[in-house]
This record gives sequence, C-alpha cells and structure tokens, in this order.
Amino acid sequence: MHRFAPRLHCVALMCVALMCVVPIARASAWTEIAPAGTTCWDGKPWKFWYRPGTDPRLAIYFEGGGACWRADLCDPNGAPTYDGAITAEDDPRTTKGLFDDTRADNPIRGWRILFLPYCTADAHIGRRTVEYARADGSRFSFAHEGQRNTRAALDWVSARIVAEGRPPPTVLVSGESAGSIAASFWSYEIGDRFSGAELAVVGDAAGGYRSLGVTALLTQWGVLDALPPSPAYADRDRIYFESFYIAAAAHHPGARFGQVNYADDAVQRRFMSLLGTPTDTLTKGLTCDLNEIRRESPNFHSYLYPGDQHVMLRTPAFYTTSCEGQRLVDWVHTLIDGGPIENRWCDGTGASLRTSPAPRL
Repeated sequence: MHRFAPRLHCVALMCVALMCVVPIARASAWTEIAPAGTTCWDGKPWKFWYRPGTDPRLAIYFEGGGACWRADLCDPNGAPTYDGAITAEDDPRTTKGLFDDTRADNPIRGWRILFLPYCTADAHIGRRTVEYARADGSRFSFAHEGQRNTRAALDWVSARIVAEGRPPPTVLVSGESAGSIAASFWSYEIGDRFSGAELAVVGDAAGGYRSLGVTALLTQWGVLDALPPSPAYADRDRIYFESFYIAAAAHHPGARFGQVNYADDAVQRRFMSLLGTPTDTLTKGLTCDLNEIRRESPNFHSYLYPGDQHVMLRTPAFYTTSCEGQRLVDWVHTLIDGGPIENRWCDGTGASLRTSPAPRL
C-alpha cells in the first residue's frame, strides 16, 4: 500500500475548512488522500493522489485497469478481467511518460495533478453495487461505485483550489484504457466545475470499442440512470463511449478533445470479444469510431500509431513515438495549448480518416 502523509493531509483539510491560502509546495510533494464514503469493488477504502505543483494549471488523470460487467468476468475467484486492488503500481511517483517531471518537454511539467487510481472495474463511471450469481448458485457483491469515488476527489480538489486562491487557467483531463473512457465522460462535469479555465481532454487506448454490447455494459453499471442533459444521450438504447466525447464537446464548444491509440491494440481486441463483437483487427472499427466523434465534434482530433501495444501516455513511448514527422508529446502539447493541430494517422496501411462510419455490430 502507499505511504500516507498524515500531516500534509490534515493541513490541507484544515485549510479547506478555513478557506485559507495554502503555500505553493514543491512539484514533487505528492499526497495520498482517503476520502470518507468511498470504496473499491470489495468494500476496501479507495484513495487518490494529489500534487500541489508549482504551476497553477491542473491535470486530472484517470488510471486504467480493465473492466467487468458479468459474473464470470467479475468473480475474484475466477479469471477476473480487471485490476481490483490499489497497490504500489498505482503510485504516480513510480510512473514515467506524462508524469516524468525531469523532462523539460513534458507538457504538464510542474502542474498541479489529481491522480485517480482504479479499483471498481467500471471505468470510474459506475453508480451501483451489483449482486452477481455464480454458476454454482453462490453469490458475491461488487461495488461498481466509480462515480462516488471520482466525485469525492473532484469535491476535494475543487475546495482545495478555492482555498489556495489559485484558479487554474487550464485544466487537462486525461487517462489511459478504462481511464480514457472516464476522461471523456467526466470532462462534461469538470468543464462546468472549472468554467473559467481552458479545457483540454486527451484519452489513451480506448477508441476501438465499436459494439452494441457497450449499452448493456453501461446499463449494468447504472450509468444510464443519471446522464446529464445532452442530445448525445437522447436515445438511451444507443449510448456508446463515443457519446461521451460528443456530449462533452457540444457542452463545451471551446474545449479541445483528442485521443491516442495503437492501431491494432490487442487489449482492445480482447475486450471487443468479451463485448460480443470479436474482430481480427481493431483498425477498421477504431477508424469508424474516431470518424463518428469527429463528424459531430470538429474540436476533436486523434493520433494513431502502428502496433498492438496498449497505452502510451504513461510510458517512455510518450516521448519516442512519432507519426508523420510529429512526436506524440509535441502533438499532445499542441492540443493542450490550443495551437494548430492535425490528425495523425500512422496505422501502417495508409487508410483514410475520411471514410464514413460503419454500422455497429
């Protein structure tokens, strides 16, 4: 488990209560927070990380780690399709890529960072506890309560920022894998919470889930019961992960949205099979999904790179990957800063981004 810093935690809570001004800490001073009322899938406490930074801009990052929505996929005694425990691997101080503050070309170097670990198997967006039944008749309880956890962290950081008296001029919402889905979903609310800030959203490794099974998954997690008002959510029988981008982009037309993917991500292909839509290659469905978002949201851009690996942003590949003469890190930096940006498409096949979206299977 992570090392907890009780003194800094208590000071932060006291300052939030008294609305005092908190001195700016050094960028490396991470603090672990365990908000009351939050939970992992099994009832164990959930925790998040915060770094005050030296730059008033704010990055909110959602960790990935699989997902489940059926008894056979969620059963901890079987072969679960999620990472259900918060361990040392969930410590942002141990990761590189976007969190490597030693690099001068890191686009969020020195920023304030809210890092949300993952242990509810619901892409941080579930809002119900489910009783699953095994084949032998035994049952187990599973807390798909990602919304409760995320909202507690957002409440905490919002109060902290008010106490500091430093509203962020820019907010980046990002995440990898299941956390990429969360980034697009939560950007709608986060943009409202920090309405005076420029909003940028960058998801990593979750663009290829072109399946009708997504709606059933969202139903199981209770997501459809409390979606914000948006034309993108008008048909509750056809809500997909792409709908989150479209809804947020319409609600925040001045925001900038982006997504990065490996063209044939093997992890995404595996979950497509679990969703009931097996595919030999991810590229076609991924292309259709990206086009569908772009058709509805002109402020959305994408970066595609050859390979079947999974996630880029929190790996050294963030700095070494290059497509059409532009490094991924520079592309992300441009998107955050609001400079002129182009879609980058290096899937190795020469496929076009201008094809029409295909039907879902």
